[in-house]
Amino acid sequence: MTTVSDTDGTPEDLYREKVEALSHATVRRRFDPFTDIDWDAPEYVLDKNDPRWQLQPDTNLLAATDWYAEQPMEKRVDMGRWIVANTAKVGIQFEMMLIRGVVHYAGKLPNSDPVFQYLMHEVTDECNHIQMFQEFVNRTGEDVPGMRRASRVIGPILGFIGGYASVLHIVAVLCGEQPIHFQQTLWQRRAQQIPPLLNKISYIHLAEEARHITFADDHLVERVRDAGRLRRAAYALMFPLFLRWLMGEILTPPRTFARQFGVPRRTFKSAYWRSGYSRQMLAEAAADSRRVADHLGLRTIWSRWIWRVLGIDGRIPRYRSEPNRLLESSPVARLVDARTVVWLRVAAMAIMAGVALFATPDGLRIISVAATAAVLWAGYHALRERLGGVVGNQPFEWPRLLVWVVICIVMIPVGGLIGLALVWLMIISLAEFMPTL
Repeated sequence: MTTVSDTDGTPEDLYREKVEALSHATVRRRFDPFTDIDWDAPEYVLDKNDPRWQLQPDTNLLAATDWYAEQPMEKRVDMGRWIVANTAKVGIQFEMMLIRGVVHYAGKLPNSDPVFQYLMHEVTDECNHIQMFQEFVNRTGEDVPGMRRASRVIGPILGFIGGYASVLHIVAVLCGEQPIHFQQTLWQRRAQQIPPLLNKISYIHLAEEARHITFADDHLVERVRDAGRLRRAAYALMFPLFLRWLMGEILTPPRTFARQFGVPRRTFKSAYWRSGYSRQMLAEAAADSRRVADHLGLRTIWSRWIWRVLGIDGRIPRYRSEPNRLLESSPVARLVDARTVVWLRVAAMAIMAGVALFATPDGLRIISVAATAAVLWAGYHALRERLGGVVGNQPFEWPRLLVWVVICIVMIPVGGLIGLALVWLMIISLAEFMPTL
């Protein structure tokens, strides 16, 4: 096996050695889901009534709510099985996006580039993971959708574009792999409390994804190091946005789940991501990504505000997957963190109001119309809750779309993009105080 030399050499030489070492490691030890897993073994049979399907507070946030604890055992088991199967389906869809961009990018590499060989190894691994996850989903008996509909539509498009914007594609790859790695690490720490087949596939996935994450780290160091100011600014902006989007897809169940199991909207919003505990877990799931962004110099003074507004700022771990042993012992810190997010959103709203006031001739009118629109939006949701029957995510609501269209029709002539941004910031600020919004 090729080892990474400690002798003096150019960064390019050291990078090539690392990539070659990863390729050799892949050849030396890789998994085949239909060779290394005995799917028909008695211990791997998935029992729909297995109590180990139940969600745990430290691995899924819905389990930390009083509503979940009050549900009968059978329903808790069904919800746990559905969420686990959906998480696997999201993994399938994410890895398909990854493959599209990676194959496109690899096709443009020169013949002698060792990155080409490694990327083809990674594509092979990902294809095996897709088959492994799909077989698992099939055996659960759950017809889960995976990502939300919008992400399923734009995902293939983003994967294609990623073949041209290769650095942003690798950033997106890392932002998807790290939360999945975090989720499966939590499962492995509860190996005796999850179905054995789930334990086996998460073990295989963790082992191979460790190489993929290592390559993504090294590749970004190599590519970002010589990037100009504008490109680095774009990377610093897109890193937290990609991360928050993919974390939402991986760690939050879609609207189908809430409808099927009748989860109250207040409970759903509290679990994802309004409660202090859920905010702490959201920030913790982003810890490894923060470490990488810090190492790349992409968490600058201005870009850190984006991380904080999105609720994914926090500690920097010393090494990958370092557990936060203070997570359960600091309720005061969790409360402070929740208040910080609220005030950051209110501050962003105030800044945009200042821009409207001092940068436009009709600032007061823009602010008043935006405030009226935000109150109208909040009033619709308050009325909707008062009428009852509100679950975590309703099916498509035409009245809700109509209200938003009216707001946009009135707001665009009055305030343009500044007015739209202001009304949106007002709405998300109000949402912190209205669990159904």
